[in-house]
Amino acid sequence: MMISAAVRRLAELCPSVAVAMILGAAAGLGDEAAPAPQLTASSEIIRDFMIQDVCLDALGSVLGGVSPIDGDRRCVVRRDLLPGENLPYHKHDHPAPHERAGAPRGYQRHDSFPVETASFGMVIEHSFDFGAGGGRRFGVFDAERGDGGDVTVLSANAASIAATEDGGGGFQLFVGAGCHDQVGAGGLSDSWIIALIDPRRAAPLEGQTVARLNDLKVGHQSNCPARLNAAFTRWYVQLTHYRSADAQGNPVALTTFISEHYGGENPESADHVERFYFTRELGSTRWERWQNLSHSRDFSTDQLTRAASDLAASGRCVKADAPKGDTDFVMVDCREWTLIVPPDQPGGDRPGFFIDAVRSRHLAADLFAAPPSAR
Repeated sequence: MMISAAVRRLAELCPSVAVAMILGAAAGLGDEAAPAPQLTASSEIIRDFMIQDVCLDALGSVLGGVSPIDGDRRCVVRRDLLPGENLPYHKHDHPAPHERAGAPRGYQRHDSFPVETASFGMVIEHSFDFGAGGGRRFGVFDAERGDGGDVTVLSANAASIAATEDGGGGFQLFVGAGCHDQVGAGGLSDSWIIALIDPRRAAPLEGQTVARLNDLKVGHQSNCPARLNAAFTRWYVQLTHYRSADAQGNPVALTTFISEHYGGENPESADHVERFYFTRELGSTRWERWQNLSHSRDFSTDQLTRAASDLAASGRCVKADAPKGDTDFVMVDCREWTLIVPPDQPGGDRPGFFIDAVRSRHLAADLFAAPPSAR
């Protein structure tokens, strides 16, 4: 998934300073998370956690440059962004304190908004838009320089990630057990599971399963794979504390839907874990990558220990507990998108970004094509 190029190159790194420069580093969530109210695993509730909200004033007008976590008293009502609606603010990650002068808006913009498609109906795009270093610019798709995103789809049975693009793995489609012969919309549903949905009953928004999936890279996205890989998956809801940016108010505690994706069928022997945090206020709000110290296929214990230490020292994220408290896992990458940035345009910025790139330059264009009414 969002496996950074830095993690992929860990095996090639030597000095500790190089790891710090490449990873930027992170550390997690501060106070111990408190329990949250039990919620139902329905498509409507999960979609609400996936899409960032806009703030409305007393007259029902969208407030530009204001997010639901700002504490702005003008924000009388909030609701999900609508398909095609301009973005009145952007979510950015936090720069390391020593890099704040050169990257005041962080390194990555990560907006979460709905997009109408012909094959899946409404999907949610979570963009990865880098704007610091290497001539990269926020608001512009800098191809093959880390920009990309995730596409989340909802079926009757599950919420899952159907496609992703990042600087490490390029553009990928995720297919599951529904993929037969040629890759189609049915094959992408229920693949990289975020959570299961039981249409027969009101099940709580918590549980676990073993997902069966495979990732198809560019050049291998027409035919279904011969085999699928196993990924233990756990999801739950808890109250989580997030920091705000300087001069943007106090830290906030938000009810958070969390999904953990393990690199293997057994949690104890998994190579890594990716943890996704979603909030009703901001959609995709935080992401972490954890590696198993005792058996990571590509990295030594010393490399991982050094990377985790440098990540924590950078101050990019606050501390987080390891998945299920397993001390064999160390966090080697993290992003927390709670630095709120105004739009570039007075009336808000047009959404699109990653989906636009997918539709224009990938074999998956037909899968995520706009519905006929929007063309």
